[in-house]
Amino acid sequence: MKILSGIAAAAIVIAALMLSSNDSQSQVQCVGGSHTIQVQPDAGGMPALSYRNGSAEEVHVCIGDQVQWVLTGSDRQFFVDFFGGAPFEGAAKRGSSGTVLSVVIGGPAQRNQGYDYGINFADDPAHDPRIVVD
Repeated sequence: MKILSGIAAAAIVIAALMLSSNDSQSQVQCVGGSHTIQVQPDAGGMPALSYRNGSAEEVHVCIGDQVQWVLTGSDRQFFVDFFGGAPFEGAAKRGSSGTVLSVVIGGPAQRNQGYDYGINFADDPAHDPRIVVD
């Protein structure tokens, strides 16, 4: 009986260590930094987004990261409006200052949650990508 209880105790310790190592790995995977999403009017006048020469439909960020939307090819104002809450402090709808709009992820941001938002020029219909906080 002592051998079986010793094996059971060892199995519990190993399982706990394995679970804790998964948690620490998931925390290490989120490498912070700054994220620049390029905004450019497409042929129809709608905002077209790109991120690191690829799609900006879903951009993964960490708490504490800076996210910037930078307008190229035009000098008009654009707006970003987060639906159902934003992953940063302050108003969920923001207008650009010149050709740049910048936020820092934090405050109400929750890990492993997506934040849908719309981006548009003036009163035009919005394009709706997503920010995911890892």
